[in-house]
Amino acid sequence: MALLTPRRPLRSLNSDEPTFVQFVNRSPRIATPWWIDFDGFPRNYDDIPPGGTLRMCTYRTHPWVFRDANSGDKLLINQDEIYFPSSAQYDEDGPIYVPIYVIVPVYSLKDCCLQCVRKQVKSEDYTKLEVPKSLQADLQNSPDLLREIENLSMKYRNS
Repeated sequence: MALLTPRRPLRSLNSDEPTFVQFVNRSPRIATPWWIDFDGFPRNYDDIPPGGTLRMCTYRTHPWVFRDANSGDKLLINQDEIYFPSSAQYDEDGPIYVPIYVIVPVYSLKDCCLQCVRKQVKSEDYTKLEVPKSLQADLQNSPDLLREIENLSMKYRNS
């Protein structure tokens, strides 16, 4: 019987290939950029206000995710859940900071409702709401970045 080796989580790899990006927040929410470090843990960078930008030197093998700074809800980067930088571009003046767009995904009606309730009701009061137990459980299951990174690890490992 073959031994199963644990698979490495989604993480940054060592790279000598810098790349230059300008994260552009096109959402109405404050966006928090999270770099996935060499051990697969998220490291946050400065929040980007709606309409704001963040210029960054990163590396080709460094994945990024974005979340709503207030709620932890997922935001998209260039229409995807995770951003993998591409090769650097240069012109006669030096590096070109490639615009990378952060947007709000199209949430389901259920997710929109859960977000609204989470804003209005304290988490300890979810069980007091006169809603089905399944919705109470969904409310308790608020966004969790570490769990979502693990899910992304499985998704990208199998693609």
